[in-house]
Amino acid sequence: MTTFALWIVLLPTAALKFVVNLTPKDPMARVGDSLVLTCNASGCAEAVTFTWGTLLDQPLYGKTETNGPVSLQIFNPVGVRHINKVVCKATCRTKGEKAQTSTEVKVYAFPKDPTISRTDLLTEGQESNLTCTVPDVYPADRLIIEWLLGDVLLKQDEHLEVQTATSVFEYRPTAQNNGQNVTCRATLDIEIDQRTRETVASMTVQCNFTLTCRAEGNPEPSVLWRRLDQDGHSVVAGKGATVLVEEATWSHGGEYECMAHNVIGNRTAHMTVNVQGPPEKPVLYLSPSGELKAGDSVTIICQSESGPQGRVALRQVTGSQGAELQSNQGHTSITVQSLTARDSGLYECQATNPYGKQTSSINVTVRDELYTENQRTSEIVASMTVQYSFTLTCRAEGNPEPSVLWRRLDQDGHSVVAGEGATLLVEEATWSHGGEYECMAHNVIGNRTAHMTVNVQGPPEKPVLYLSPSGELKAGDSVTIICQSESGPQGCVALRQVTGSQGAELQSNQGHTSITVQSLTARDSGLYECQATNPYGKQTSSINVTVRDELYTENQRTSKIVASMTVQSPPTNLSVEVFPSAEFEEGQNVTIWSQAVGIPAPSGHPDEAAGRDKSASPKTVIIPAVCSVSIVTAATIMIQFLRRASKTSSYELARTV
Repeated sequence: MTTFALWIVLLPTAALKFVVNLTPKDPMARVGDSLVLTCNASGCAEAVTFTWGTLLDQPLYGKTETNGPVSLQIFNPVGVRHINKVVCKATCRTKGEKAQTSTEVKVYAFPKDPTISRTDLLTEGQESNLTCTVPDVYPADRLIIEWLLGDVLLKQDEHLEVQTATSVFEYRPTAQNNGQNVTCRATLDIEIDQRTRETVASMTVQCNFTLTCRAEGNPEPSVLWRRLDQDGHSVVAGKGATVLVEEATWSHGGEYECMAHNVIGNRTAHMTVNVQGPPEKPVLYLSPSGELKAGDSVTIICQSESGPQGRVALRQVTGSQGAELQSNQGHTSITVQSLTARDSGLYECQATNPYGKQTSSINVTVRDELYTENQRTSEIVASMTVQYSFTLTCRAEGNPEPSVLWRRLDQDGHSVVAGEGATLLVEEATWSHGGEYECMAHNVIGNRTAHMTVNVQGPPEKPVLYLSPSGELKAGDSVTIICQSESGPQGCVALRQVTGSQGAELQSNQGHTSITVQSLTARDSGLYECQATNPYGKQTSSINVTVRDELYTENQRTSKIVASMTVQSPPTNLSVEVFPSAEFEEGQNVTIWSQAVGIPAPSGHPDEAAGRDKSASPKTVIIPAVCSVSIVTAATIMIQFLRRASKTSSYELARTV
């Protein structure tokens, strides 16, 4: 009993050991944001003294706030100078004990999109240098810059060593490259995530052509070139037998006249030049321009020049319609009368001819304003297409001037504070930033609220494709293949077997899909592919499913492995029985019988459980009656002691004199 009592007394002493914890464990912050390190001390009844520092004894450039056993180190705003190993030291004055802990602060910066230069000054057949610049990036040695022509990767630069990173791409364009998109994609590979920004530019390839006029005479004739304009008037285009037209545009097409002249007379020859190529990027604009309110009228105009003249089509990508509105040759327009919030959204104009196509877009936002006698709040009800960041604006007027608070409703219907002030900036938007936002304007007279919905739209995320259950699959098993993808708007997720016995689409649905295969055979092995598609693009994932099919003969066993997955299960159905009875006398023999099920076969003491529902062989042990009585008595005292302690919130050992 003495040993048992000593153990009870020492238990709370061990729990009061003086320790400090520092969170977050591996802090990573973006330059310009704020970072708070929390040092929490436990095991000291009195006030704790904290000291913050660095391992290299450098300045922290932070602010310290301490309240009892908690101390905060605040970095606001975070900068490159805060990169350091920060140490928190704490002293418990009552015990005279000290403790410390540390963490390494890391930062990153990726504030702007790349910029591409010289895409509009390319000449056919001549080597040109395209330059991509990524400003103010950190750490630059974790930056990867890729060049893409359309969807084809042309060049990749890694591990640049300067904070303003630059990549130069040498390229010799052809006439077919005119109007094609070249992309500079920058990816910052930091430890917690990958951040990607990209810029797309359209290449303009300058084409040259030469016209030659041969004339003979005595005396030798002089040659003059004229071009007839659209009104039928002629303008001088050059002199001499050869005329070179550089950087040809659509305006250089038309009829040319070569006139040879000497003192005897003159002769003329005519030729027609057709300048052909993909259409120019459409010019898309609103008339009138400026802010649009409910009830206004606006004309959306689109124009594009090309040779041959192409088709120009205008459509509403997001909003209430999502269909083609108008099309024509060369230019088109549509007038919307009595605007409402349903007319808000992204409008796109596409110019197409046999040589290619070009697209431009414009975001139309209709404001619906609410008024009161003392204040006015403006509600933006337009759907938005968000790529990297977006700004919400709430205008409120009143006397006295109202304050503005932003809230966002989560999926459970609860509201969380999103920001303060008339403007709310959301950077690096994800799907979670979509939903309903509430702007509340308040002063001493009262308050008004306005609501707006933000739709985050873009190509689907890469599908998550997995098996349930996971692990090794054998012939006869069942498995469910599950695929999920998040997107806005929600797209179609299709699952198909690429290789194997079927090779066709198995299942499709909106947002997610799954299929269960019963009684697996080797024919179900192969590559399964899941493709998520919406109006903005598509993403694909694949998984290799392998079924292990085992063949047996009398003298040998051949294993045909068609998959490399492992299915295991923990021990289950563990049971213990004592024979002949759980009550026994001193010197009496008892048998303890235990069994369990698991793959692989579980092991244990005193018995080893068999793996395939077979009971372990029993073993016999002898337990002295005195020892068993002592154990039962000690357990009874322990339970009574803990019940009294839980009521008084303290631990004391009762003594009997």
